Amino acid sequence: MPNSNADKLLLELVACDRCKNAFMMNKGEKLRKQENNEELVCKNCIKLEERKKQLELGVINNLIESHKEIEVSILEVKDNIDISKSEFNKQHFLERIKKRSQALTKSIELLQKIVESNDEKYINDYKKLFEKLKEDLS
Repeated sequence: MPNSNADKLLLELVACDRCKNAFMMNKGEKLRKQENNEELVCKNCIKLEERKKQLELGVINNLIESHKEIEVSILEVKDNIDISKSEFNKQHFLERIKKRSQALTKSIELLQKIVESNDEKYINDYKKLFEKLKEDLS
């Protein structure tokens, strides 16, 4: 029986450059990596690096999803604010119209009293009301 070393796997115990744990590697592979200045890395470190990348991608995806949710929430709040503003503006204009309407009604009443009685008191009240209306319009 010929005893040849070519049929045998030649393995060597090598320390991982990252975790310093020992692992088995082909002698030729070790020499090739050393010549190319590559790290000698065990399978556990490779798996750990892959898992780390997966987790980073998962975190990034979660951040993107939460960012989208926050954007949607902000848009909803903005829409609610716009609705509130329009309702506030509507209410504000209705109140202004109501005040003017009351002032005009009062002026009509004062004019009727002036025509009926020609009293100086009503004329002064009408002048004050007219000045107030001018201030409100400007």
